[in-house]
Amino acid sequence: MALTDTTENQLLERIVRIEESLAHHIELTRQGFSEMNRRFELLLDQTNKRFEQVDRRFEQVDKRLEQIEKRFEQIDKRFEAMQIQIDRRFEQVDRRFEQVDRRFDALIRRMDRFMVWSFSTTLAVGGIVIGVLKVRL
Repeated sequence: MALTDTTENQLLERIVRIEESLAHHIELTRQGFSEMNRRFELLLDQTNKRFEQVDRRFEQVDKRLEQIEKRFEQIDKRFEAMQIQIDRRFEQVDRRFEQVDRRFDALIRRMDRFMVWSFSTTLAVGGIVIGVLKVRL
């Protein structure tokens, strides 16, 4: 019986050592998981900080785009003002051309009258010269 007691004692001791070893491994595994959880939390914090930085950067870009949009609106207003001025200038030029047209029409009428008057004067003088020459010859 002594042999069975020793074997049982050895088995019990071995089972106790294995249980202690398993308990130690379980504790190491828990520590590893808690370390991984801490790392994941750190990574999550870092990722959140990066996203916050990206959000701030997008806000800055949005502000810049708003400024650019305002500048384009100002440029549009300036172009509209310039277009109005150009339209007014063209209207003035059109009026000026109309005035020049009227002056040319008046000049043409005066030249027509002058040509008629010159032609009639030339015919009258020619008729007088011919009449005088016939009477004298």
